[in-house]
Amino acid sequence: MSKNTHLEHLEDDIFNQGYAGATNAVNFLESLKHMLTTGHGGTNTKVTVKWDGAPAIICGRDPSTGMFFVGTKSVFNKTDPKIGYNEEMIDIHYQGALNKILKECYNELIKLPIEGVIQGDLLYTDTPSKVVMCGKPCYKFKPNTITYCVESNTVMGKKVGNSKLGIVFHTTYRGGESVAEMTASFGCDVKHLQGVKDVAVFSSEFTNVNGLANLSTTERANVDRQISSAKRNLRTGARFLNSIQNESGAFAHNALFKIYFNQVIRDGKIPSTSQQMAKGFSMFVEDRYEKEIAKKKTAKSQKMWEERKDKSIKYLNTNRSVMFSALDGFKNLMDAKVLIINKLNKIEGIGTFIEDESGYRATAPEGFVAIKEGAALKLVDRLEFSRANFTVAKDWG
Repeated sequence: MSKNTHLEHLEDDIFNQGYAGATNAVNFLESLKHMLTTGHGGTNTKVTVKWDGAPAIICGRDPSTGMFFVGTKSVFNKTDPKIGYNEEMIDIHYQGALNKILKECYNELIKLPIEGVIQGDLLYTDTPSKVVMCGKPCYKFKPNTITYCVESNTVMGKKVGNSKLGIVFHTTYRGGESVAEMTASFGCDVKHLQGVKDVAVFSSEFTNVNGLANLSTTERANVDRQISSAKRNLRTGARFLNSIQNESGAFAHNALFKIYFNQVIRDGKIPSTSQQMAKGFSMFVEDRYEKEIAKKKTAKSQKMWEERKDKSIKYLNTNRSVMFSALDGFKNLMDAKVLIINKLNKIEGIGTFIEDESGYRATAPEGFVAIKEGAALKLVDRLEFSRANFTVAKDWG
């Protein structure tokens, strides 16, 4: 991959790449199942913990100048890359809350012996407050949606208590004569970045301590069952998945489905059958067209969009059978993914909580990133985290 600017959900790969994406998603699940059975996924498969930090911070030494810099993903802009070599450059490129955040990052991260360029998620820029959570004293910080608690008497807790800034690095950039030409690879060895008191550097590496995340015989059978069903259903639905790859624009069916499913997540309930999901999707598509038609000023334009709407709905109705199979496969992928996520969550680490109107409730981490042969997909329980991400107020601007 060239830049780590966006990660896709594993199951969404069927809409991004058609049947090739379906095969890719299944292969990822097979590798993860193998990893949680044997203790390793082979030399080309690994998992990192996905932290809910914000914003993304890119920093290190610009290969073209040797100068230290910080910035957001805008450092990769093809035109006018926003690279902060100093506070004056940060003032030029960034305003508002980001300006203050990046200046604090610059002044603290320059102290680290960073070689090359790395990317991470910012966790805090002030020493976290000390609280009691679940009966244990800990340091609390909330960079985005999830509230993190680090027990104060642990090695990391003591480091957090003495730090001014916390960050988790997860991506390394290599090669290229400029920042824009560098290539990203997931994973970042942070062992050599632990010696600066003012900066708490967290690791994103997932470690299956004592095999606690290994699948039992029954759990493995359940994962196998979902993967087998996914293969069968996605193979049957391949014609539908491949045909929508030929569409483009904001009203392409694959693009609309991803928007529709995010709306389903916001509403908090995934349809139980592919037929219900397809019906909901058809209603969503028709509504999107109706809203577009309402914007048109002329009868000619309105008629054109009416015809586009009728063609879109007719296509979905004509391909109902293969669409149902594709959506059954989509649900199989999600079900297998959640079974694997539940095992990955067995490794206890830093406490994670969601804050709502009734206080704090324990939750799982944001999710994980599965990396195989240079490609990466995110593993997130979308009802647990993604819906919260749409609805929970954020603390940073």
